[in-house]
Amino acid sequence: MSKGPNKILVYVCAVFISLFAVSPFLWMILTSLKPQAEIYSTPLTYLPHELNWNGYKGMLNLNADDSANFMKWFGNTALVSLLTTVFSLVISAFGGYAMSRFGFRGRMSLGYIILLTQMLPGSLLIIPLYLIMKDYNLLNSHLGLVIAYTTFAVPFCTWMLKGYFDSVSQSIDEAASVDGANRWTTFIRILLPLTLPGLVVTGVFSFLTSWNEFMFAQTFISDYDKWTLSVGIASFQGQYVVNWDYLMAGSVITTLPIVIAFWLLQKHLVSGMTAGAVK
Repeated sequence: MSKGPNKILVYVCAVFISLFAVSPFLWMILTSLKPQAEIYSTPLTYLPHELNWNGYKGMLNLNADDSANFMKWFGNTALVSLLTTVFSLVISAFGGYAMSRFGFRGRMSLGYIILLTQMLPGSLLIIPLYLIMKDYNLLNSHLGLVIAYTTFAVPFCTWMLKGYFDSVSQSIDEAASVDGANRWTTFIRILLPLTLPGLVVTGVFSFLTSWNEFMFAQTFISDYDKWTLSVGIASFQGQYVVNWDYLMAGSVITTLPIVIAFWLLQKHLVSGMTAGAVK
């Protein structure tokens, strides 16, 4: 087969895979713009006959009623996600650096134990974490949720950052030491800037882990004003009626920060995902 047909086949496959990947997001946007009657109409319509912005108006209304305080949930989610990202990056950076640069006894065993915790499903951890949070009066608080999310993110982030620190030659540490830099200065001013792509990747992972999480937020948070976006949006699905325009509009707005973050950080993400894989 010549290069021409091969190239056309590659383009067709790429278009098909791209459409398959974005089709749920497109369907979510189109449904958010349909009136309720059109959503339930038969035969099914793909494009809205008339644009309905009620869902977006209800979500972005700062004086919304108690059933759709979206902006409050958005602020709660942003706070929890940012704190989880900061805590996870700080702990993982120190952990990954220690596992990469210090040859203490039991280092690999400790690493495998950390990795093992990442393999446990979240459903197994929810009861122990709930009891711990209850003992320390952290239930129904954002701090408790941040601590729970940090426990999920730290094992993966630590191993990721260990790989990035391993990819940086130890001769750089030795050269910094010859120039008079101590370990702290070498870590902060030399190694961390060199592992910036890895920090971006692990930071995005931590942020997404907490931004999209539902089960722990539903279990640990009971007050309406402290709900996160995932719990708040799920509340639009009632026992008998589903408020589709609010549900889909909230889902679209919730997805936008993630899309924007990926668009802004895609250069660091692509380089970061491969930088630690090759020594």
